[in-house]
Amino acid sequence: MSGPRFLVILLAGLLIAPLVTATEGRAPPQCAEFDLSDVVTTSSGVAVDPGACIIIDIGVRSHTTTLAIDIEVLDDAMDVLMFDQNSIQTYQNGQNYRSSFNQEATFESMVGSQWLDWAPPQSINPKNWYIVFDNSAHDGDEGMGDQGGMTARFKIQLAPASVEDYPLIHDTFKLEAGERVNLVDFNVDSGTELTYWVHPLAGSGDIFIQSDNQLAGDLIISGTNIDDFGGQETTQLEWEISEFLNLQNLNLIVEAGSTGAHFTLKAWFDPILAPTVTDYDNSTTTIGEKITLDASNTPNSLQQVRSLSWDFDSDGLEDAVGNLVEASWSTPGMKNVNLTAESQSGAVTVTTYQIEVLDVVSPTAVITGTGGSLDLNGDRRLLRLSDLILQASNSDDDHAIASASWSVDGEQASSASQFTVSWSEIGTYTVTLTVTDPSGNSAQTNTTIVVYDDTEPILVTSSISDISEVEMGEKVEFQAKAADEWDDQDDLRFTWDLNLERDSNGDGDATNDPDFVGPNLEISFDEAGKAKFAVTVYDQSNNSDFEIFEVLVTEPPSQTGLFAIIAVVFAVIIVVSGVVLFGYKGVQRRHAIELLMVRGLSRDEATSRVYEISRSIKLPAFAKAAQMAGITDGAEVKSAAELQSDAKSAEFNAIYGESQNTDPNAGFRPAPTVRRVDPALAEAALAAFADEPEMPAVVNSSPSPSTGKVRSGGVALPQQQTQASNHSLSSQCSACGKPFSVQIPSSVRSAVVACPHCGTDQLFER
Repeated sequence: MSGPRFLVILLAGLLIAPLVTATEGRAPPQCAEFDLSDVVTTSSGVAVDPGACIIIDIGVRSHTTTLAIDIEVLDDAMDVLMFDQNSIQTYQNGQNYRSSFNQEATFESMVGSQWLDWAPPQSINPKNWYIVFDNSAHDGDEGMGDQGGMTARFKIQLAPASVEDYPLIHDTFKLEAGERVNLVDFNVDSGTELTYWVHPLAGSGDIFIQSDNQLAGDLIISGTNIDDFGGQETTQLEWEISEFLNLQNLNLIVEAGSTGAHFTLKAWFDPILAPTVTDYDNSTTTIGEKITLDASNTPNSLQQVRSLSWDFDSDGLEDAVGNLVEASWSTPGMKNVNLTAESQSGAVTVTTYQIEVLDVVSPTAVITGTGGSLDLNGDRRLLRLSDLILQASNSDDDHAIASASWSVDGEQASSASQFTVSWSEIGTYTVTLTVTDPSGNSAQTNTTIVVYDDTEPILVTSSISDISEVEMGEKVEFQAKAADEWDDQDDLRFTWDLNLERDSNGDGDATNDPDFVGPNLEISFDEAGKAKFAVTVYDQSNNSDFEIFEVLVTEPPSQTGLFAIIAVVFAVIIVVSGVVLFGYKGVQRRHAIELLMVRGLSRDEATSRVYEISRSIKLPAFAKAAQMAGITDGAEVKSAAELQSDAKSAEFNAIYGESQNTDPNAGFRPAPTVRRVDPALAEAALAAFADEPEMPAVVNSSPSPSTGKVRSGGVALPQQQTQASNHSLSSQCSACGKPFSVQIPSSVRSAVVACPHCGTDQLFER
């Protein structure tokens, strides 16, 4: 709006309250248009003539902003209509606009004052909104609302409404008679306060809260209702969400009365600020052990908590921030943990949580001392009658050392941190230190104190020095003695080092090795020459005296005569053993011959068998008679007659065959007699063959039959001699095993000849 026009309107309102004159006829209304800033400063109001209208541009508004609107209509009633940028065209075109204006922010036939808090309907984009003051009979009003009359004036104030920190709803609503509407649902932490007020514009109704399972009926949550609001008074209610409704979905319901309900409603929360500590270790921990503390359960459904800070030792200093933290303590006891929550509005609430810190670790006892010395084993050495100051000050604990106590060889001696000891008697003493922390945990340690004297023993070696020469291999005894002012003889100990070039105990000294322990040493030397050894004496305090000795080791007398005697003795033993061995063999040989004779052999046969076995078989030096006779393995022993019989049977079978050539009349003939052949005859026969080779015995000659007979054990001699060539055949006796040969004429195919050694018949064949 230009400046001159604004001045004209202002002067008209202040001086003469000029009238807004409508155009004549039923044409679309010609409304004057103003910006909001053009009319809000008018103190006496802006006049609108009958049949006229004013359109006020209130600007682009979003549904996120609630507007506080104050309207006053003076002198005569007018229609106060709210349009957006789209629906205003319907009004301006003279069309039916009753379904186009915003019902909640529209007042028809209004006279007097009204205030309301109104938020534009939700839309994707903000819209431009207009308020129309209509003092005419508009073509599109369907005869409803104000139809003109006399001049009316209006005043208007419009600005964003005040906003609470945690709003729930803030708007104007218009309901038909008996209509019930769920204005908004919500779920918040228990302990949160909900405040709402209702400002009636027209009609009346009830406001209350229901849970989800109450929506289908008339039950409501007790203490949440404003009943029968109406008139011009604003009614306010405050209600705290109870524990059983924590984070439960709730609904704010309005139900219009019989005449409908037109009202402005504002509801907001005052959220609870209650920081909550969750401890996963049962409110207990130990010194130095970290514990996790969680503030995630702090009520924050409305995002009311801006920050959380922790103070672990109640010193007012921030030790950690955030929902999840870790804490530890270096001392035992009950610890107060302060959790501070700060809201978005700057409000602060502190919650104190207690943690018990336990000391479960025992202290470490440590003994330190002044005086004496430490040996290689870690024991303390203290000279008798000297003082040793023992201290417990270096003992350690994860908290503190509350007390210390000392005992000597199990006897309580002191409860001070520092303890002085001294002894007049030498020996080994055990000192025990016990330390305790304030929580009652205790620990012990001990130290061994060796009390010694400083008097040194003196070796008395006259008995050793008197022995200057010994014979090699001869045992000799050395005796060591010593004297000591403090220690008794029984408390002294002696060691002997027999090899002064070898350090067997590895202490760097090759002359003090304890190759032998004791006051008396019995030894023999294996090598001639000078031999050195050392002896050391120690007292109970390990004071010592030491001395090296040397002896001459000589060779013993010659042993040649002894060796000769030994050689003679061995020779005699060998001879005697031979005699015994030969005598033993002779006896066993006679027994062997007797055993064979018992089994049917003649003495000559038995003797021949025994000697033959001794030559052909390797017998043990002390073979028994059975072994010499060859009967230990169950072998069959046969006499010469039995062997001859077996040979003749073999010969008969070889010549005549066995069963198939047997005479069928043999069963009716008398049994033949077996004659024993005299071995002398066999020898004579063999000699005859040897002397007259051209006249051998012939049996079964095919060219000319012989009239001789074959006798067992002998040779059949032919009665007629023929001139023929001879063949020499050699074999071994099947009975005694000895070889022999025989001359057989070429015309003879086989012959039976007696063995010249044992007389057993033998079959020869070509």
